[in-house]
Amino acid sequence: MLKKSLIDRRKKSIITVDPYSLKSYQYQDNIITQESVKKFDDRAFYISYVQTKDIISSTVDIENSVGEEDLRDAIEIKAYDELGLETDKEYSIFYFQSNRDDDEYKVFNVVAIDKDVLSNIFGELKDIKYLDYITATPFLMKALYTKNLLPYDKTDCFVYFHKDDAFVSIYSNGEYIFSKSIKYSLEYISDTFSKELGKRVDEQSFFAMLRKSGMQHENSAYQQQIMKIFGELFVYVNDVILYAKRAYRLDNIDQVYIGNELGRITGLEEFCYNYINLPTKHLEFKISKNANEIEPEALHTMMIEKALVYQDDHDESQNISIFKRPPPLKNRPSGKLIQVIAASFLLSIAYPAYEYVYESMFLQKDLKHLSSVQQQLSIQSQSMKMDMQKVSKEKKDIDKLLDDKSKDLNFRTKLLKEIYQKKVNYPMKAKILTDLFKKVNKHHAQVLQTKESNNTITVTVRSKKDKYITELMQDMAMVKHYDVSTDMIEKDKNSSYYESAIKVGLNGKF
Repeated sequence: MLKKSLIDRRKKSIITVDPYSLKSYQYQDNIITQESVKKFDDRAFYISYVQTKDIISSTVDIENSVGEEDLRDAIEIKAYDELGLETDKEYSIFYFQSNRDDDEYKVFNVVAIDKDVLSNIFGELKDIKYLDYITATPFLMKALYTKNLLPYDKTDCFVYFHKDDAFVSIYSNGEYIFSKSIKYSLEYISDTFSKELGKRVDEQSFFAMLRKSGMQHENSAYQQQIMKIFGELFVYVNDVILYAKRAYRLDNIDQVYIGNELGRITGLEEFCYNYINLPTKHLEFKISKNANEIEPEALHTMMIEKALVYQDDHDESQNISIFKRPPPLKNRPSGKLIQVIAASFLLSIAYPAYEYVYESMFLQKDLKHLSSVQQQLSIQSQSMKMDMQKVSKEKKDIDKLLDDKSKDLNFRTKLLKEIYQKKVNYPMKAKILTDLFKKVNKHHAQVLQTKESNNTITVTVRSKKDKYITELMQDMAMVKHYDVSTDMIEKDKNSSYYESAIKVGLNGKF
């Protein structure tokens, strides 16, 4: 029987679905074929993903004293607070333990996505009735280690470019460490190319150019802009890697894997190596017999491996699907009802014969005795009903008192939070601004404007030289609690000054 179930599982096809490009592939009997998203196979296993930009993720610390029965509630409460989730929205949330635990706390990676957003992403897949497994892109890489496609004893960085998203993800010893969505999607790169070139090159033409010519182009103007854009891109990626190494205490990165939705871009790995000085490979894995005939992008390969792992362990910890198929009929409430009805029908056939024999032989003799007992029980029942009415009234009084106390507690809690906000957060922000202003003065610059939003302070500065602003940002970046970035440093058209809006993200306690 076990052998038969294993054979059935191997024969069950896996269908990968990209909800953004609407591409789909089927994997069965070690063969990959392209599928239509308008065709649904009820016997297949469907797997899909959401992009990094569509999720909210972070880590939360939970005290070791919290028991397993209270763990999920504790994590979700902290997630709403620390991830800034809105209480009037419904989220699909999953979490798993990080390897950064210490003696006092357990650290959990927490991922949340608004269920309305999830419904919108998969809104065009109306022909597919069920999606058995959905996860976020950074968590697909785990299957590469589980299926021994990558060695466990390395620290790897994955850089992936979708058309409308891009992300950096890091794994160490086969375990997820960190991920971050970045702005350098293929569409952003295309738009920037046209903007810098000074003329419009439509996306499809630009993508075709990258597929054909890669990082080299016979047109010198095109070549210059490609080198500039990808240079800025990998400088930013290098900054993300340095931050992750510092924040997660990583000694080194052994390998960088680069993948994208277009396929291999000639020269991209070498170009990346020149900027980040780390061994770099194209992200691809050949897993099928017909790998030389059809080569789906790496995300579909990883979805196939993730589905194979899930079929073995049925681990739901990273599954955020809200489109799962219902359980087998026998396990549904309706199925259980049918079973009860069937059993009742069988019992009803046997019951009349049994009732006739039993009544004539036993019941008549006991009827008189039971009538007497029934009268006594009726008296006791009336007494108990009166007691229940009394208890019910007392309960209503207690519920009202509890409601009043709860309102008072909520008022005091809100008041304490407001006091804390004024006494702790405001002075802390003032301290941070003082530190930033000192650094601005130190580097021969002036503050024009400051803004604060969502734990980020934007300081607009100006200076006679752009190098002063660059040195100022380098000085700010040395503070481990700051995440410093700027869109550009530009010269004021009406003066000889340079201006820049520097964003300072606050990564921890100052």
